Amino acid sequence: MLKYFWAVRKLERYARLAGVKPGLARITKLLDLLGRPQRNIKAVHIAGTNGKGSTALLAANALRECGYKAGTYLSPHLVEYTERFLINGQEISRRDFARIFWRVAQAARRVKGITEFEILTAMAFVFFQEQKVDLAVLETGLGGKYDATNVCRSILTIITPVDYDHEAVLGTSLKKIAAEKAGIIKKGVPLATVRQKPEVMAVIKKRAAQCGCQVKTLQAASLSSADNKQLVLTALRFLKLPPELIKQGLQKTIFPGRQQKWLNAPPFYLDVAHNPQAFASLLRTVRPKILVFGLMRRKNLKKILAVLQARIVLLIAVTLPSSRREEAFTAAELAAAARACGIPAVISPDVPSACRLAAREALRRRVTAAAAGSFHLVGAIFKRYKLPRAIC
Repeated sequence: MLKYFWAVRKLERYARLAGVKPGLARITKLLDLLGRPQRNIKAVHIAGTNGKGSTALLAANALRECGYKAGTYLSPHLVEYTERFLINGQEISRRDFARIFWRVAQAARRVKGITEFEILTAMAFVFFQEQKVDLAVLETGLGGKYDATNVCRSILTIITPVDYDHEAVLGTSLKKIAAEKAGIIKKGVPLATVRQKPEVMAVIKKRAAQCGCQVKTLQAASLSSADNKQLVLTALRFLKLPPELIKQGLQKTIFPGRQQKWLNAPPFYLDVAHNPQAFASLLRTVRPKILVFGLMRRKNLKKILAVLQARIVLLIAVTLPSSRREEAFTAAELAAAARACGIPAVISPDVPSACRLAAREALRRRVTAAAAGSFHLVGAIFKRYKLPRAIC
């Protein structure tokens, strides 16, 4: 147990010092030092702006229902790093996590500038090789072309809805962002996607044509659970799997922290929405009027508030309870920005207090409440109230 907590501390230190550094040179060198485990793993590779995690969980559960031993690599996590590595829906043990981390960390000493995500990605490939998975479902961390997961040996790619997010890294135009996402498309590997915005679709189609890929396009372009399921069903048709078994796997999937109903009276939802498109989906689907809100500084606060404007009757601002809280907007900053947009806002000292206030106000006004804006926010609620993280 102690080794696990030391591993977590080391990973958090890598996150603080190295930050985000797109590029494949470091992960390639690290995996070379580890014996190139990625070459022994067939992968379903998923990129997009929103819905990647849900789509990955759906795909992995469908594959398991069809008799495959399926590994899943997700990011980020809600509470524990172990959530990122799943075998047939079960989290890696803390013992195995620590053991694999120390093996990868030893090799990482020989790679200058290695990042937290690159170490975690290498751990995923090592773990899945050890477990002899039939297929691994990999969610990109950021972008696609230069994301550490893009060294995988994919047999199927999926691109979920693409929109603005991480503009400082991926670019300020949809065309540039789409080019990064489309970078996961590889020669001869089939692709499934949704109906994207015209400038995004043009980039994806051009890349697919260059790579000689078959493409299936789902006409829906939203982020609903039903559309995510349909996208996975469309994608897995390339693998010629039994549709009925796929559907059974899809129906059994639970999405922790994705438009998840937490309380019934009043209705209170938890969602990891952290960009304008995801918030628009939350408002369209759940229709909350009271919002507990925390946000990282790298997110586009102005655009998110524009989506919330005239839809939220009370915003309860919190400073994210994160090991990197210095990278988050303060509650005071969020409340001031909301008020400037005409959204009534108050400041709460911590997440539990904010949730209690939201529940009281929602009950009094007979409306729905939600907590959204960050994995850190929703994760703090999961941890504080010991909510289950099972995905099936």
